[in-house]
Amino acid sequence: MKPVYEPILGPDDMVRHIKGLGVQTVIVDIEPLVAYWDGPQEDLDDGIVKLLGQVAAAPSLRVVCFSTNSARVPSSVPRTENIQVIYVTSARKPIQTARYEQLPRPGAVIGDQLLTDGLLARRLGYAFLHYQPPLGGAPIGPMLLNGCGRLLRPLLFAAYRAHS
Repeated sequence: MKPVYEPILGPDDMVRHIKGLGVQTVIVDIEPLVAYWDGPQEDLDDGIVKLLGQVAAAPSLRVVCFSTNSARVPSSVPRTENIQVIYVTSARKPIQTARYEQLPRPGAVIGDQLLTDGLLARRLGYAFLHYQPPLGGAPIGPMLLNGCGRLLRPLLFAAYRAHS
């Protein structure tokens, strides 16, 4: 798969892109797509179950890896019949890639930060589905990363093509 950069609007758009790309693996950043930063445990648990239910409709999907640079963990990692579910904490994205390199290809990384999620996708040769939520109330760290990422996007992803 040639590298792909796609902005996405939310979960419905994400599922459409996953189906269109025919990926076998998706790596999903937790905050803010699954649960909001520093939100309650229930939001994290419910968000994981909800997202799994949405992506299960993608026939090619074999692995969903939830990945966060925080130490935040769900109460339990749900099991699905046909999809392997992995949860990675303290992921150190985009520096550490070894834990993702044996996952089935092609793949996509879905996240809000170009400098962590986007670079992880680029290093793995995966598509990057860029979720850009409103940042009102977001912690200062994600807001700063977002600003820097926006400035560097033309350099980092100029060679990426849009998926048709």
